[in-house]
Amino acid sequence: MSDPKEIEKDLREYLDKEPNLSRQDKLILLQTIFHKHFEVSKLEHLINYKDVFNIFSVARSQYVNRRLPMYISKKLIEPNEAPIIAAMEALIMYLNSKSLLKRLVKFDYKDFKD
Repeated sequence: MSDPKEIEKDLREYLDKEPNLSRQDKLILLQTIFHKHFEVSKLEHLINYKDVFNIFSVARSQYVNRRLPMYISKKLIEPNEAPIIAAMEALIMYLNSKSLLKRLVKFDYKDFKD
């Protein structure tokens, strides 16, 4: 994402030009600003075999290091569900690392005692 000062500069330039532009030109100029600063044009991300291999490697290492019993939001996770949770968490970590999610996502690990 771009520098906020640069975004403000581009928006101020747009506002200066806006009264003299047609509706179509306004739309094109605003789309250009959004594409430039927010990478709107990059709507897809391809996960290749190397990415899948890394995701599963992270999931395996997390599963091996996982301490049971495990709780998510104070609900007990069954031992047979732990590999699935590890795989989901590895995928979420991958998506977060590539900035593909709008918000940081993580599991709500809370022990039953808390």
